[in-house]
Amino acid sequence: MEHGLEQNGRLGLWGLEQKLSNLLKPVTPDPEFVDSLKMKLTRAPAVLVETSRRKMGLLVVSFGLFAGAFLVWLLRKRWQ
Repeated sequence: MEHGLEQNGRLGLWGLEQKLSNLLKPVTPDPEFVDSLKMKLTRAPAVLVETSRRKMGLLVVSFGLFAGAFLVWLLRKRWQ
């Protein structure tokens, strides 16, 4: 099989490539857009992930409730 030709002699992929080349003309991209895209793709993004204080607040409240319940239990046990 010859490169670019099908066995029966018709153009294969080369014919498709030629048709597409005739239909689609190359477009020159905007240099400003290309530079901007290059910067975005080559630099690490500056993303700051904020930590939630909700878990810490829940932990403090839980500890306070536990300490208060333990203190009440300890005082009741001592006075009995």
